Amino acid sequence: MTFSQQMARAFPQSNPLPSALHQALQLLEAQGCLRTRRDGVRYMSLHPEAEFSAMATCAFYLPEPADSALWTASDDPEVNQRLVIFLRTGGDGSWAGLWRDDAGQQRVVHLGSGSGSLLLGVLTDSAEDLLRLLAIGYAELCWPEQFPLTPEEVREQDYEDDDYPPPPRLLREHVQQTLGLTVPPRAAELVQSTESMDAEQSSDPFWNWLKQVRGD
Repeated sequence: MTFSQQMARAFPQSNPLPSALHQALQLLEAQGCLRTRRDGVRYMSLHPEAEFSAMATCAFYLPEPADSALWTASDDPEVNQRLVIFLRTGGDGSWAGLWRDDAGQQRVVHLGSGSGSLLLGVLTDSAEDLLRLLAIGYAELCWPEQFPLTPEEVREQDYEDDDYPPPPRLLREHVQQTLGLTVPPRAAELVQSTESMDAEQSSDPFWNWLKQVRGD
């Protein structure tokens, strides 16, 4: 079974893997972006090793139901199936997932590690916009202070050149040519919320849902 097939089967029927994400994963897998960590865990990079050999920070992983339960602090399957965590966004341990809101809409949400990024809320309102966001080319997507900057500006400001990945050529071409969508220069043009998990209150729907189900 391919990684993209495993990914599709790992999502619950009530919150399935969006077809746009499945299609992108199939493309990346066919072009040699599937990697294996030293501990045997497989993940999908945005780059073939020939283009960027370092371990990718932004990468797709098979979702684990236990990870959702850790965030929701719930043992109710119906609650936990509304949040599927599958995208690593930062070396600090931050993730993104697919959340089904009260109206049944699937949104992409961010879950900061708490020890680094505090970003907690809706990243994009669709899988297509997540692909556009990834195609911009940031090394990490967990730092809201970087969102008004281009990846080139972030690299010049915070990274050595050899530590920063090049733009994800395959994904960018797919978004622009196959999906017919634009790739903006900055994340701030796409990201819906930059809410902190430490905020006392928020208008972000995911922030409020998570606080509610956790009883915080």
